[in-house]
Amino acid sequence: MSKKSDISRRDLFKLSATATGAMALGGMVAPGIWTPEALAQGGEKAAVVVIFLPGGYNALFASASSFAGAGTFGVTAANQLNLGNDLVVDSTFNTLGAFAKGHMASVGVRHGIAAHGAAKPAQFTVNNVSPVLTMASGMGGSGSIKAANVGAEIVPGPGTTVGGVSLQQITDMQSTIDAMGGGAPDPTMPKRDFAAKGLAGSQAMSSKRLDGNPVSLESVKNGYKAGIETLVKPAEPFNAQELMTAYKLTATAVNSMPAKFAAAELMIRSGTNVVTMVDGGALNYDTHGDTSGARARQKVAQTVMPGLKTFTDRMLNLPDRNVVIVMFGDFARSLPGSDHASITVATVMGKYVKVGTSGKTDANVGLPDGTPTVPGLWGMVSAAAKAPTAVVQGMGGNPHTNLVMG
Repeated sequence: MSKKSDISRRDLFKLSATATGAMALGGMVAPGIWTPEALAQGGEKAAVVVIFLPGGYNALFASASSFAGAGTFGVTAANQLNLGNDLVVDSTFNTLGAFAKGHMASVGVRHGIAAHGAAKPAQFTVNNVSPVLTMASGMGGSGSIKAANVGAEIVPGPGTTVGGVSLQQITDMQSTIDAMGGGAPDPTMPKRDFAAKGLAGSQAMSSKRLDGNPVSLESVKNGYKAGIETLVKPAEPFNAQELMTAYKLTATAVNSMPAKFAAAELMIRSGTNVVTMVDGGALNYDTHGDTSGARARQKVAQTVMPGLKTFTDRMLNLPDRNVVIVMFGDFARSLPGSDHASITVATVMGKYVKVGTSGKTDANVGLPDGTPTVPGLWGMVSAAAKAPTAVVQGMGGNPHTNLVMG
């Protein structure tokens, strides 16, 4: 075999490593151009983006008016944003576009947990499995990867696969760009058909080990499958530089929030059903002593909002897409010291989300008796995504019906 067509060990290693995520973008196209696999049958393609803020998400963002009377968490008349229908959020959200602000709701979660170690996995567990994977598996579509986590930090919760779907990790966009021909050609990379054959050969050689470890190596098995399925599909051209410019990126590593939002857009446009991201380390939003809310506001404004604005401007009102965004943390922050509350208030945005709230707290950061717990949040999110009825019912239904358009 000549050098030109030979697949080197470096190539195989690179392809195998990236097959679990970054190369699985067989349907990636330029903004405004859609491939058949990126569309649901005869209608909109739904996707859910989960933004997890580890440590806590201050209720001032989703229920600002609750603290206006006493001025706690630094809430004043000047830094509230009244979106109507009793939804008053922090003015940090004013940087978002009109469509995002017109399709935003606050969702209350009365989980009763005030410890990080218990609250984190509890937020991502419904019926003993991950609701992220339940949605990704049940929402259909033909994307090579159904569920993706962008960035090095991974959302908590059970890792058990659901319907054969596991969470695939994306940490760099360059392999995606190379695979899709969106950048300068890399002469060291094999052609797609050779790469597919190389991965298939590697998969065959590993089959005994994969079959013998069906649980621990399930994500690797899925990665091989996704990579091969992607590489046998014709690549569609797209403008990688336009995407990089839109998110103000100069490198392809998924190591910042703007990069995570850019990677989320890539995955959604490829047909991925659910994308998750985490902003920072385990206690990044554990803002003890932040009685004025200044630290929480600064962190959200500086790290989340720039990428979120770009993403919502580009993705939230597309004619053939229904993208739902949910943002929350371990729990809200308590008073008086911005410690651990035992509730969560999540922010949800989407085309079919009604402006309103089921998460208006009292002045002491509490939610009324009867407020739904964790499954209710995911039931509402899956309902807003117009997921199949079986998916919504699998979460226990949507108890927040007033927040989702019919």
